Order: sequence, then C-alpha cells, then structure tokens
Amino acid sequence: MNQLYILTDSNFTPLSELKNAAQDMLNSGIKLIQYRNKSQNHDISLLKWIVSLCDEFGAKLIINDDPILAVNCAAHGVHVGKEDGGVLRAREILGDKAIIGASCYNDINLAIKAQNDGANYVAFGAMFASQTKPNAKLCNHEIVKKAKEILSIPVCVIGGINSSNLQSVCALKPDFIAIVGAAYKPNSITQNILNLQNIIRK
Repeated sequence: MNQLYILTDSNFTPLSELKNAAQDMLNSGIKLIQYRNKSQNHDISLLKWIVSLCDEFGAKLIINDDPILAVNCAAHGVHVGKEDGGVLRAREILGDKAIIGASCYNDINLAIKAQNDGANYVAFGAMFASQTKPNAKLCNHEIVKKAKEILSIPVCVIGGINSSNLQSVCALKPDFIAIVGAAYKPNSITQNILNLQNIIRK
C-alpha cells in the first residue's frame, strides 16, 4: 500500500501552526495524521476541530501516547509505545471502533503480542538515523520483511525516512510510511508531500 502517515511535532508544528498544517496535509491527500506533542500543552478545542476536518476528508487523527487525550478530543485512535500502558488498556479506554497502533521498535515478538492484543497496526523503527529521535535504535529492514510475512495486520515503518531513502523503504512494501521531518523540510508541507508521493508512485 505504501500510504503516507504524517506525524505532527511540537518543533515543526507548534499549536499556533497546527491548524494550517493539518489543512495542508489533508488537501494533499493524507488520510492518516498522528498528533504528537511531547510538551503536554494541548488545545482540546483545536484537536476536536482537526478531528472534524479529518471526517470531512475521510481521514483519521491518531493521538500519540495518550488514550485519555484521544477520548477527550474524540480522535479516531491512539498510538502507544512500551511506556503507555499497552494495547489492551487503550482498547478498554477507547472501545472497539478506535484505531490502535503500537510501536514495536525492532522486535517482532512485540508485534505478535500487539496483534494478539487487538492492535490495528504495528510500527517498526527507526529505519534510519532520525533527528526527531536521535537515540532510537535502528531496526533491521529484514524484520519488516518478516513482519509482512507473518502478521495479518498492517505494518508501519518510521524513523529518518525522507526523499533520499524512501524508494528503499517502499521496496519493503509496508502498509504505512510514517514521516516526520521530511513533511516539513526543505519546502512547504504541500510540496514536500507531493515530492514524497511522486517517489512512492514510481
């Protein structure tokens, strides 16, 4: 599928710019947006507005780390890491219809457990060195290939993916390709996404 999955970031998309950024992403055809803001300074009314806008575009807003925040802004789902209480807790809080993604880093066993616990997708990374998470361990690309073979839920890849390495990522045939920095640099969000989409279509 190779579908782009764009993450917000408090550095690239501070709250003052989030509304316009979300509009640019949706106008560019993005169907999955993850709100990631480690500062915990959230604007619930703004997030609710983005959820409504996503509904108009047939897109989904996923909240990073925080199932309670996802409930409070009526988001479409949550993405949890190993410190965030797990898939089962997120499902208990959000209910059956929510999208729940789980970070599996470079561990196929974590992915199998997440699938068994009811995750809707799993994410592997970092695929490459990343400025967003410079200390993240790299994930062997063979793990992604194995995940595609043995899992029945979608596989997402993340970490340092940009226009220079996107083609090699596409060769792994992930369902979702998560992008952070490359969505915001070197050009406008609209132009950056278009460039990435053109690479995927090759």
